[in-house]
Amino acid sequence: MHGRGGGTFGASVPVDEVGCVAGAPDHLCNAHYDRAWRVLLGAGICMFCGQPAVILFTFGIMVPAVATSTGWPAVVMAAAIGPATFLTSLLAPVAGRMADRFGVQRVALIGGPAFAVGFIAIGTLSKSSVQFAILLALTCALGFAATPVIYAQLVSSWFEKRRGLALSLMFACTSLGVAFWSPYAAALLVRFGWRIAYAIIGLSAGALIFVAALFLIRDAPRADPRLEHDSALPGVAPKDAFKSATFWKLAVVFMLVTGALAGTSVNLPILLKQHNLPLTTTAGVISVVGLAMFLGRLLAGVLLDKFYSPYVTSGFTLIPVAGFLTVALEPSVAAFFVLAALIGFGLGAELNAAAYIASRAFGLKAFGAIYGAITLAYGIASALGPALVGGMLAADTDSRPIFLVCIAGLASAVLILLSIRAADLPFDYRDEERSAT
Repeated sequence: MHGRGGGTFGASVPVDEVGCVAGAPDHLCNAHYDRAWRVLLGAGICMFCGQPAVILFTFGIMVPAVATSTGWPAVVMAAAIGPATFLTSLLAPVAGRMADRFGVQRVALIGGPAFAVGFIAIGTLSKSSVQFAILLALTCALGFAATPVIYAQLVSSWFEKRRGLALSLMFACTSLGVAFWSPYAAALLVRFGWRIAYAIIGLSAGALIFVAALFLIRDAPRADPRLEHDSALPGVAPKDAFKSATFWKLAVVFMLVTGALAGTSVNLPILLKQHNLPLTTTAGVISVVGLAMFLGRLLAGVLLDKFYSPYVTSGFTLIPVAGFLTVALEPSVAAFFVLAALIGFGLGAELNAAAYIASRAFGLKAFGAIYGAITLAYGIASALGPALVGGMLAADTDSRPIFLVCIAGLASAVLILLSIRAADLPFDYRDEERSAT
């Protein structure tokens, strides 16, 4: 078993209220370890208020109303989300490094109010479409406490044998957030107008993050930044991770998977419109994506805890291929519902799997920075994939070649995943349990 690497820390290190004593061996500190459900609840609340739900999925609700109210160019307004999303991806490694250095609780306590300030600034300071775009990007930058990177680090540091399930439950809260924040924004918009609506959205999300950080989130004792010995946490340094082939394999895998699945899921309404399907059908198809994402995340978590993670991830990566083939052969209404469900399963597993495999490959010592870098690759793909697929569809390109390109990308990702061996995942406790028996 991978220990903490160096010595004891003395009586000055307290016993955490969850029950794990700093200095005890990993995985065996007491009966409560791996059952830090209170901490997981706090992380889940923060993910419920995460940037994807609060910024991205309210953007489509708010921007048309802003453009109509102000007369600002709709094209400029719509394009504002691109730079903001890209900035979020660029800052993900920075947020992860902050969590590694200062602890997740401190980052969340500062970041929750900062997130609220960004939204208030959008509502009160936007005087033109350009200012709106700049302030939206600033809000994304201030939303460092609303990114999955730091909470994946937190949950991974508290859970070992149930890590896959814990990560899945945490990421599933993002799906619940998507279901809540869009109608919440719409209700505020109708009642108060867009400026006050943005301020209330920010105050609501920021307050929930702050309260969760204050009362629920606690950094695991072995990840406590107050400990004097840097070797307390098992894992490798970022520079060593970035030199490894495993890191680049994971980055490429999740770029391919995200590019294919995000590219098609975001543009499903355009695909359905090309086949003359009614708006009610489009809404039903999109809802199936969200439901399948939620279920996929839960199922992936259970399987990741029981089986070899690259194999599980390969299986979820191949699932959408059946959907692409189904629609390519017969683009019927039923086929699009099948595609939506299978894409949702794939999307639901990707972030869970990326966090899980990264923790097993590189440990937890610098997990935030390393996983943040992988998230950067994911973010680039989530911006490029929809743009490329959308551009091809806008040019009236037949959808079949697009599906074939997506299938090729997913198949390539599976081949790379299958090249990852057990020796590439030195922080998987199951290998040591097997070797001890």
